[in-house]
Amino acid sequence: MSPESSLAVRDRYPWKVLVVTTLGSLLTFVNSTSLNVALPAISEAFSIPAATADWMLVAYMLSLTSLILVFARISDLVGRKRLYLGGLALMTAASLAAAFVADPTTLIVLRCLQGVAAASIIPNMNAMIADAFPHRLLALGLSLNIMMASVASMMGPLVGGALLGAFGWRSLFLVNVPFGFAALLLGVFVLRREDRANRARGIRFDFAGATLSIATLALLMIGINRLSAWGWQDLRPYLLLVGAAVMLLLFLAVERRVREPLIDLALIREKARALAYATAFLMSFAQSAVMVVVILSQQLLMGASPAQTGLVAAALAGSVMVASPLSGLLAKWWSSRTVSSAGALLSLIGYVGVFISLMVGNPTSLLFASLICIGGGNGIFTAPNTAAIMGGLPVNRRGISNGIRSVLFNSALTLGTAITLLIIGQSLLAADVDGYGEPVLDPSGVVVGGFRFAAALLIVVATAALACSLSRGGPWRASFPDSEPRARSTATTEQPISVGSVAP
Repeated sequence: MSPESSLAVRDRYPWKVLVVTTLGSLLTFVNSTSLNVALPAISEAFSIPAATADWMLVAYMLSLTSLILVFARISDLVGRKRLYLGGLALMTAASLAAAFVADPTTLIVLRCLQGVAAASIIPNMNAMIADAFPHRLLALGLSLNIMMASVASMMGPLVGGALLGAFGWRSLFLVNVPFGFAALLLGVFVLRREDRANRARGIRFDFAGATLSIATLALLMIGINRLSAWGWQDLRPYLLLVGAAVMLLLFLAVERRVREPLIDLALIREKARALAYATAFLMSFAQSAVMVVVILSQQLLMGASPAQTGLVAAALAGSVMVASPLSGLLAKWWSSRTVSSAGALLSLIGYVGVFISLMVGNPTSLLFASLICIGGGNGIFTAPNTAAIMGGLPVNRRGISNGIRSVLFNSALTLGTAITLLIIGQSLLAADVDGYGEPVLDPSGVVVGGFRFAAALLIVVATAALACSLSRGGPWRASFPDSEPRARSTATTEQPISVGSVAP
């Protein structure tokens, strides 16, 4: 092969990898959000209460969140391709089995397995892109990955609503099978085998940290969910929440002492970076919670069909897609603090609009406008805030920094969903409604009050996110020095990097 032909092959390979990771994004992120619109249908099909139906969402998110750091470290030890393909195979098999389940317990177990599969896919997507793309194109490759992951996540309700209305809830799992098989087959032939010499050697896996992190999240999610099922007067949910707090303290103690921790706590001791992490967590919490509020209010209060509900929720996806590239343009003149704060402010305006829409009868025009603001705000916010987290760090610490952000992002999605479902579930119980199966007749206004309370909580969270973003300090205008240090063990000031150079 001539040098020119060899160069052409090398130039095509990164884009082939991006196609593989895009299929992985569609499989994992659409799967994680499409089931939101199916909760009423699944609740009715199995005749289960709301607290049990909630686990169709929580089980997936819990296993994903608790294992994503674990699999990120394992990929360094066993190889990215092997773990990525294993995740695709497990996701495809679990989806096929879920399409034919006969009881809710089995479905919840399969949702857990899907979460395990997603945890082995998501961290490897970013790493494989970083391995494949040359430095001059890396920012472009990672920014495209950000956009595809965000759009896939937001498109979930639209796809789920269309499939649910046409073919029933089982189709939401069955549709994963051809996409999963295609992604697996393409990955086998496209992804190159890694050089064993490049794998991490001599690293001790942090078994204690992994176990404690999983236990913390499991106890927290179960405790929140059981508050709805067992009632506020029962002592058991509070014992689970206390256990979660104890596990968290033990986890932090272990991470301070082990040589190679899952989380480098030194990264969250700097004020600016810690506030950027906090902002990302709060924005993600509100983003996941508003999807639950909108989807369930449309179906339970307004009597909308799954397809209509998915169309409303798709306003978020479209605005994210349009707004995401704007952050790169704005970063030419304004700092990451300014751009991310502007995105947080726009999202806050949207959450206020959602609350007002619930107060005045849920007019569709106001709801659409509010969701466009929320999606646009998140699209503008994400990349510059992530750049602030990654900026000023040497290359060998950017991976763990982004790993912490990923854990916070997924933890916020899980908590936002669980707490919102708890609030809505309690309002349903107060109105003597035991599930999501049918539209709710609410003459007393108890259920509507629950949705309004959840929407008000979103305003509080979004306000806190804006305050954190504004408080982290730094310049308002962009400042790009001609040269910057190439290696530092720590960073105390934000160094601008391309807002498209980091992935979710």
